[in-house]
Amino acid sequence: MNETPQLQSQRQSIVLLGDFNPKIFQPLWFGMEGLIGKQEAKDAEINIIHPKIVSFSLAWLRIQILPEQFSVETQQESYFEALRDLVVGTFKLLSHTPLRMMGINRDMDFAVNSKEFYHQVGHKLAPKEIYHGILHSPGLRSLSIEENPRQDGQKGYIRLTVQPSNGHHLGIVFSVNDHYEVKEPEKSIGASELIEILEKICSQSFERSEKMILSLLERL
Repeated sequence: MNETPQLQSQRQSIVLLGDFNPKIFQPLWFGMEGLIGKQEAKDAEINIIHPKIVSFSLAWLRIQILPEQFSVETQQESYFEALRDLVVGTFKLLSHTPLRMMGINRDMDFAVNSKEFYHQVGHKLAPKEIYHGILHSPGLRSLSIEENPRQDGQKGYIRLTVQPSNGHHLGIVFSVNDHYEVKEPEKSIGASELIEILEKICSQSFERSEKMILSLLERL
């Protein structure tokens, strides 16, 4: 590797798919249940509260709930564990909420100094020779590699994606979607199966995703 890319930002998110009643998930409810501080709840920046969507932000957290999706994210690494605790605490209280799928997601956005290295990444990950005579100037826009089936016995997959950054010039975003599904959807009731997985392996997932990204980066 000719240069060392510099980390510009990172994001950790947890996304659940299931059946949700968005209007329950308001800042004051989280505060009353002790999932966030009461003052945090009062100071929350409300984007929208509606029967079909609730979206608000705290200093360290962004949360959005739709009828079929619950998602939380933070860009502050010191709050990655707090993100897990918020989700686990929420669905231990709301244990009858049907959950079907879960993604533990890590995004790391790197900047590089030279156009040569920036293009070298695309050439290594997606050699252009195969496109000669088909495209005049092919360039990598997004590449996803998936481990499926998983090697840990869980149902789901691990997907690694590389694409250009939208945030800054000569930037590359590496993303890992650590995806889980309930093993028998027709028999699954409530939130317990996925929340138990989250509580048990979330820290390991965070660390594994970072290791995957940095290992790939070292090979470019």
